[in-house]
Amino acid sequence: MNDTINADLYNQVIEDYSETHSVRKTAKNCHTSMVTAQRILITAGLWSSKSSRLVQELLDQGMTVDQIAEALSLTKDAVYTYMPYSRGNYGVKQTEDSQYSKDYRERMETAAEGMHKGDVDSMPVSNDGLKQTTPSALTNLCFNPEVTEELTDHARVDAAYGDTYHEYGAVYALHLSLVGGFVYGADANMDMQPKDRTELLKLAKAESSISRDILVPGTMNLHALHYAIQKLFGWQNSHLHNFSIPQEDFDALTAGTLGGYTDLCGVLFRFPDDDMTDLHWDDDYKTGVSVKTWLKKKYSAPFRQYSIGDSWLGNQWAVDSFRERFPDFTDETTLQEIGEKVMVEQDWNFLTERVTVRELFTTERGDARNWKGDVVGKLELLKGELEDEKLYGTPDEMKEVVDELRMWRQSKAQIDQLSWMRPNTYKKEIEKVYKQPFDSVVKMIDTQIEGWTAECMDILRDLNIRLAPFFDTLYYLYDYGDDWCVKITVEEIYHKTEDGTFTDHDMCRVAEDMEPVLAQVDAKEKAVCMAADGLNVVDDCGGLHGYLNMLRTINGDDKEEADDMKEWARGLGWTGRKSKPENML
Repeated sequence: MNDTINADLYNQVIEDYSETHSVRKTAKNCHTSMVTAQRILITAGLWSSKSSRLVQELLDQGMTVDQIAEALSLTKDAVYTYMPYSRGNYGVKQTEDSQYSKDYRERMETAAEGMHKGDVDSMPVSNDGLKQTTPSALTNLCFNPEVTEELTDHARVDAAYGDTYHEYGAVYALHLSLVGGFVYGADANMDMQPKDRTELLKLAKAESSISRDILVPGTMNLHALHYAIQKLFGWQNSHLHNFSIPQEDFDALTAGTLGGYTDLCGVLFRFPDDDMTDLHWDDDYKTGVSVKTWLKKKYSAPFRQYSIGDSWLGNQWAVDSFRERFPDFTDETTLQEIGEKVMVEQDWNFLTERVTVRELFTTERGDARNWKGDVVGKLELLKGELEDEKLYGTPDEMKEVVDELRMWRQSKAQIDQLSWMRPNTYKKEIEKVYKQPFDSVVKMIDTQIEGWTAECMDILRDLNIRLAPFFDTLYYLYDYGDDWCVKITVEEIYHKTEDGTFTDHDMCRVAEDMEPVLAQVDAKEKAVCMAADGLNVVDDCGGLHGYLNMLRTINGDDKEEADDMKEWARGLGWTGRKSKPENML
């Protein structure tokens, strides 16, 4: 592993990062890999992650790279990616911008930033940066066009009828409010001093909070809700995110143990997974398309989610693999104990985005033990059906099919990664490996993904249980550096009656002027924004505190500085104008 770095590249990375505050963007701008950019920034003390801090701690204890690799169940090369270069910082001067970057020293790892989040390290690559082994389907499992057409017909049927539990008749009123602290049970005062909070609300043109009130169909899943939240608050899907439940609920449902947690993997939680390609398999944004238009497509019906890690079976395979690797961990082992012995980058409290609003939210909470018992009972029935009827084949056969889909998605993500890592040569590199013209390779991979997705559709969609609603609060966490946190609470549930009218949870008929709005949300499965307090926020500004500083600059006396800040913010879609609620979704 090369442990030195060219001084010019070192300085270039430092300078670029002081402007972008994004490892991915800096790597792209400097025409280097994310690993190289990351190590330079670690060396300069401008960036760190949970992994890099743990590796540094073990280095400080005198452990060798081999010992660290064994202790953390990593390869030696993986350990090196979290280590600083050995030759110091080459005397780089501390500019004001680089000093500002140090505010991110304790940030959690953002696997990638920008619209495409697949981590360069998440798949095997050769020294030239290109995966040398292509999916087996390349040579012997390519789909017959007639079969592909038949499968896509199946997909169109699914598009017409929605998911397995598609039911009309319930519309949910949700309140989304920015809170501070980036923790479950986050501070409603935005983690600010009263004076700063008052100033923020004034400059953001907010009366009491930066918040949105929306109506959504019960069939909307969390995956679609994520994109709606992005649009509502002015973000551009440029960073990692996850949904979580309040910590007290997490403790009540899992008892903080491995066994209590794995009972709910694939049901409520996504088992910690570093496969970024699968996690963001449908982030298909293309340059030149309006981000707002793209986001609208993503939160529109039908609401489907074909991420392998969001399925129950996908999680069972992940759990089985984990238990094989760490047989000493029993059901009684606490998650805290595991975290002290094994590096777990992703938080345990990470919801699967397959679940729908109607499976989650209620205005009348029940007993946690009864809810968990219902889940376990349904899982036993599902396991029995799988064992007795061998739905969709044996477990090994199903896994083989799903793995094909995973491999083709990785191949597509790899092309995307190489396109920004080596924009001048990536097409030739792809053609060399696949021995086909570049356009033919892309078309072939797209066809394979479409075919295997349809082949896996029943497995990823149907082999899941339906949850009984239990929660009245969720948290949406976005950009594990800027630390945005949206508290989501259910305010009301409207049910459709036999005569087409709607009642609230007390069975009282809603106001006449609400009827057509609820009917539209129900019939078209289309979310609408009913109220908005405060301006939109913006990506990469430093979270709530950085956003306040941005607004201070824009409203300050230095016109040149204000104009520069406005221009930067406009480049990320920020206008500084309040939108009408009805135009926000």
